[in-house]
Amino acid sequence: MTTPSIIIKPLKLGEPGVIAEAREMWRYRSLIHTLVRRELKIRYRNSVLGLAWSMINPLVQVFVMTIALGLINGSISRDMSAYLLCAYLPWNFFQSAVLDSSTAVLGQIGLLKKVYFPREIPVIAVVCSNFIHFLLAMCVFVIYRWVLTPIFVGWPGPPPREVFYLPLVILVQFLLTLGVSFFVCAWNVFYEDVKFLVTMMMSFLFWLLPIMYFAENLRYSVKIPAHWQSLAYHLYLANPLAWVITAYKEVLLPPKIIANPGALVGKTALTAPFDIRYFAIALVTSSLLCLAGYVYFNRLKWKFTERP
Repeated sequence: MTTPSIIIKPLKLGEPGVIAEAREMWRYRSLIHTLVRRELKIRYRNSVLGLAWSMINPLVQVFVMTIALGLINGSISRDMSAYLLCAYLPWNFFQSAVLDSSTAVLGQIGLLKKVYFPREIPVIAVVCSNFIHFLLAMCVFVIYRWVLTPIFVGWPGPPPREVFYLPLVILVQFLLTLGVSFFVCAWNVFYEDVKFLVTMMMSFLFWLLPIMYFAENLRYSVKIPAHWQSLAYHLYLANPLAWVITAYKEVLLPPKIIANPGALVGKTALTAPFDIRYFAIALVTSSLLCLAGYVYFNRLKWKFTERP
């Protein structure tokens, strides 16, 4: 008995492309689950510690940064390691997810030429697997902050009431990461220089984002003319990634007293509280970026198998 051939073709113009593609992807949601489990197993397959590495690595990185700031730069203060860890974890998720997704389709290109399934699934699976690592690392942060710190330093106090905004911050972060991942993956299929450029840009972003410092340092910087400081601060937090990192500090940790380099000696300033206006900007920007990335990816995905 002859097996009928299956012809897969992209949607025609005039069809509800995004909605139809999303419905098609939802039909294959079990495949996303399977690939996520596969990613989690393969990454640390021959490792003794396994998933623990997703928590050990950020802890070591923050320990090194704390030592560098404290012993070398001399600018360490109480609870600084908590602020560094709180900022580094979302950055590490964004960096790892984007870099891993750059090769998500290329790693499955042989399978894509033989078996049909929505091409965006490998990207979503990579981002979701990194998201699980991030959630595990956040559990370590909670243990570090409210279990170990009281034992060795003293009770740091409960998280601020803004902690209830945490799911919204996580939502913005996930949408932003997924949107960027779609673009990077689509570009890297045709131009493998993209992954090297993205790796280089991540090095720049690490220092441009408020990880080892606070966004409020920009507000009081003596390097910026006084009449431009407020505008520079607002534009800086209009960047959704900068806002996400700042928001984690705001919803998980109390306001921090920082030195005010723009004022007289002895003057200080508090880090700003959670601002719902910046959240609205970040949510809209990240949602539009995620949608644009998904549409752009779907426009190119039918050409992926034509890659030599």
